[in-house]
Amino acid sequence: MSKVVPLASNSPEYKGISALNIFYEAGLDSDSRPILVMCADNLPDPDIYEYDLILSDEFVENDYVMVFFSSPARYRPGWRWLLRAYRSLDRKYKKNLKALYVVHLSKGYRLVFDLANKIVSPKFARKLHYIQSLEELKANISLAPQFIPQRVVDYDQQLPITTNVTTIQKSKRPLPSLAFGRKLEELADLEGNTSTQYIPTFVIQIVDHLREKGLDKEGIFRKSPSSDELRFVKNNFNNGVKVDLDEYDIDVSAALLKVFIRELPSPLINLEFSKSIGSLPDANDCSDELIKDVKRKLNEHYQRIPNYYTLLSYICRFLKEVSEHAHKNKMDTHNLAVVFTPNMIRAEEVSPTDTYMAVPDNNQAALTDAAAYLKMMNRGMSLVQVLITKYEQIFEQ
Repeated sequence: MSKVVPLASNSPEYKGISALNIFYEAGLDSDSRPILVMCADNLPDPDIYEYDLILSDEFVENDYVMVFFSSPARYRPGWRWLLRAYRSLDRKYKKNLKALYVVHLSKGYRLVFDLANKIVSPKFARKLHYIQSLEELKANISLAPQFIPQRVVDYDQQLPITTNVTTIQKSKRPLPSLAFGRKLEELADLEGNTSTQYIPTFVIQIVDHLREKGLDKEGIFRKSPSSDELRFVKNNFNNGVKVDLDEYDIDVSAALLKVFIRELPSPLINLEFSKSIGSLPDANDCSDELIKDVKRKLNEHYQRIPNYYTLLSYICRFLKEVSEHAHKNKMDTHNLAVVFTPNMIRAEEVSPTDTYMAVPDNNQAALTDAAAYLKMMNRGMSLVQVLITKYEQIFEQ
């Protein structure tokens, strides 16, 4: 069967499909993998749009997880289209997909999914998880409530209450943690270090391991290790157990570094600071004056939190070293910025709610938040790329 021919990004058809927001990015999961949401409620009228064109929409190239809100839906494609869509996906997208959470799937469509797995790819069935409710989804993946469309919330609230919540993965960290999820100030106190040049010892261990074994690894930081293995090593660090990273795949160390940055209670780069920098051109096109301005704002912002400045400098220096091996690892500064920006840049954490709360009355609120998130990430990626590319000018001069 022939594959769907991709649409040009400047074609009217592509722009029209993109505006539907059938797919949108929604942050990172607990293993620091991008979350891609597919919302069936945004599928268009099949009498107006050719559904096969939707298959050319862009997917992420890193390891990722997907949440598919299958209900409610104004229009539903037939089972033949679902099967054709599944078979049309390029192999790398199936391979890079680490978990698919299908929420509110009807019994009839579940039969189609199960049939597709038996016919096309039995291995894929291990990645597929059927989720009955938003409460069950919350128990298995850290999807922020603002990315859930209001109509999905309304649909979920009309379902019969069930106490049968299945947890597919457990990401609770042991308390008290001695490593991940702690403020830098707390980690420094635990190690008895009063220097403003403090870097956590276990972070140095992780970076040294990556420097020794991972600089030439193609796609380093793109691929994720086994979630169970990652969780095991992370818990050992949290419990103060001595860890020999040589016993594990290098992708474990790569994921640990991302997760550490992601789980800092205070973000490494505050969202407000990123906004204050504004839009930046390509790193190689930045003038000396612009770099000096970034450096000045950086020094002013981090004056009261020197440990975070030290850590940011340490991470950027290492990522610059990784980029210098891009001829082997394929991770230039742009690719590194794509991977690290969602971990580095975010708003200050707020107290989590116990349940998924309804968003404002606007049914497109989730898509608005998704668009804002994408804009934030695009701006942030430019900043992170500049910090890596111009490391010497910003941090050392």
